[in-house]
Amino acid sequence: MGETAETRVEAKAYQPVLSRWCAERVPAAARHSRQVAYTIHEGVVTIVDRRPPTFPELTSAWTRTPIAQLRLDTEGQWHAYRRAGDRWEPYAPHPTGPLEDLLTEIAADPRFWR
Repeated sequence: MGETAETRVEAKAYQPVLSRWCAERVPAAARHSRQVAYTIHEGVVTIVDRRPPTFPELTSAWTRTPIAQLRLDTEGQWHAYRRAGDRWEPYAPHPTGPLEDLLTEIAADPRFWR
């Protein structure tokens, strides 16, 4: 899947949708102990589960566990992937679709939230 400057710009246009979706995953009262966030790099959105440090006296950095990727191809189609060990595999049963539909699938599928 070849990324271009055009796909990178298009992916960034989805930032408001992604920010809202991530914020909705964790109730405000629980955000001190868990957050869902995302990064965008070259047309690839990586969704991460963030947790506070186990030993805050040693570090203030929150852990970041990648749980899903959404990749935008040159035709403007989104493809969903889930983490399988140290690699990404196409998400089944619906690996391709509009971004909002794939986010709904990710939110509902417990395999992403282990």
